Amino acid sequence: MQNLYQKIQKIESLQAAADRATAAFKKHYNIDCLQHCAECCKYNDINASPLEFLPLAWHLYKTGQIEEFFERISNIDTKQCVFSVFKDNRWGCSCYPSRGMICRLFGFACTKNKLGKPAFAACHTLKHDCPEKIDSICKKVSVSKRVPVIAEFYQKLSMLDLSLGEELVPINQAIKEACEIVYMHTSYK
Repeated sequence: MQNLYQKIQKIESLQAAADRATAAFKKHYNIDCLQHCAECCKYNDINASPLEFLPLAWHLYKTGQIEEFFERISNIDTKQCVFSVFKDNRWGCSCYPSRGMICRLFGFACTKNKLGKPAFAACHTLKHDCPEKIDSICKKVSVSKRVPVIAEFYQKLSMLDLSLGEELVPINQAIKEACEIVYMHTSYK
């Protein structure tokens, strides 16, 4: 049986693979987020698994911030991600290097349509600001075999821990549960 740190290393490896896949997608289709947009971070209905936030929770533990953060997340009353911040007149993510799988894949990965073909899951902002480009990408992606598929990454993630990987909950709850797991693991060694 693998220990928590080994599981976290495997999650980080899978997250790195997602980063490489989305970077390749962006480069191949010459598309990227609008600078300092972060509209996706402001959604109130983002679901995630606690498993994908274990690396973040581990980072908070290793830097001595887990108790302070746990107190903060326990007292929030918003559905918007706790790491979504407005600073210097722009939105952003205050934990970007440790963000979850959904954050890594959103906007530059595909879902599968009812025929099992890839369908580009572009964000609303890009659909609005460059509809011709998005339409062109959608057509190309539908016949491509080499695109990042969200469900495939989540399937690989859930294989690391079936109970945690298949549970999708609101993002702040997922982050809180990941912190609880790390805190309990490190407190009772």
